[in-house]
Amino acid sequence: MSILVDVAAQRARACKTFMAQVHSTEAKEGITPSTLHALKLKLVALAKRSDLFPLADFAMPQAHGRSHPLLVEENDGHGLYLSISLPGKEAAPHDHGIWCANAAISGRERHVFYRRTDDGRKSGSAEIAQVGEVLVEPGNGMVMADHDIHSTVVVGDRPAVGLALYGYALARFPSVTWFHPEFASVRATPSRRHAA
Repeated sequence: MSILVDVAAQRARACKTFMAQVHSTEAKEGITPSTLHALKLKLVALAKRSDLFPLADFAMPQAHGRSHPLLVEENDGHGLYLSISLPGKEAAPHDHGIWCANAAISGRERHVFYRRTDDGRKSGSAEIAQVGEVLVEPGNGMVMADHDIHSTVVVGDRPAVGLALYGYALARFPSVTWFHPEFASVRATPSRRHAA
């Protein structure tokens, strides 16, 4: 029992230390491409400490995926989560409306990145083009700025387990925009900014 409590306490301390580093990095430059890259590297380093994140401490998803809060700040603070996505889980192209970083603990998840190619004038319509991709696996991560667009799919036969850092906690997300390239359409979910 004391070993389990010790791992949980170590994990909590490591997450608090990590978040202090995030705020220190942000305070120096604000959120810029170089800041986001630095945050990704810090998140990858935390994810490499897999002993802090034993799967036995986290319930597996009932369906495709599940996010476990590790450190969720008050008000407009950041959210750090451990996410578990089952093999084959995928998400259509979308933008979170806020920056985020992901780093793998185990498993592999492919992130495909897009840019919008239309002018956004026609309501409910959008065109996007693929501009890159990255395989998030142990020792690797990805980062997105506000309104960057990506799709995801878990590849292989193992769950993708990783850490996710968001500019806002999930409960306070801005509107998420979903793109449907096969129909040249787009839809937005309601903002949670004032719901929490």
